[in-house]
Amino acid sequence: MVDLKALHPYHPAGLDLPHYKAPTLTTVTILAIFFAFVAVLLAVSYTAVSTTKLPRTRRLLFLWFVTCGFIHFGLEGYFAWNSTAIAGQDHVLAQLWKEYALSDSRYMSNDSFVVIMESVTAFVWGPLSFLTAYLIFTDSPASPIFEFLVSTGQLYGDVLYYATTLFEGSPHCSPTTFHFWFYFVGMNAPWIVIPSGVMLSAGRRMTAAVTATHGKGRKKTL
Repeated sequence: MVDLKALHPYHPAGLDLPHYKAPTLTTVTILAIFFAFVAVLLAVSYTAVSTTKLPRTRRLLFLWFVTCGFIHFGLEGYFAWNSTAIAGQDHVLAQLWKEYALSDSRYMSNDSFVVIMESVTAFVWGPLSFLTAYLIFTDSPASPIFEFLVSTGQLYGDVLYYATTLFEGSPHCSPTTFHFWFYFVGMNAPWIVIPSGVMLSAGRRMTAAVTATHGKGRKKTL
């Protein structure tokens, strides 16, 4: 008798995915589609922000939050909305998640933590990323507040994402170098490194603003 649990490429081998359908796109095609979309998005966003007088670092931060908005709300939102059926779908976004799931099968098994974490990321941090990008674009004094808020959520979610599977001994992760280091580590690490830097920068700006306001208040009382 054929073991239906083994008719998929994910780890652990005994994972039950009776509705799984193999992707019709190759790995190269899936990655090409994803990175081409990101490249076009960055090009269009850069063209838009180049019309402003923002310094280079602020322009780069605008690009970061626009990219986050599309990835969180679009890509991760698709997963959150279709988590129960995604293993059997043929949509290009479903196939992208099937490819990524080679590094973490929780995305195919409707894992409760991943679904909840991705839902919060998609429907809270996604729209707020777009709002933050807009505040940066308009050079709003409120932008550091939202930069810090969204970055805190991103960092917290990513740390929990790594920790929950590493604590269990990474049973959901592929042992291959490419899948583990490029997908699982490399594709998620930016949401630890960059938010940490953004939080530090935004925290300094808010501290400077509060300090300046506090100083003015003291002068008035004197």
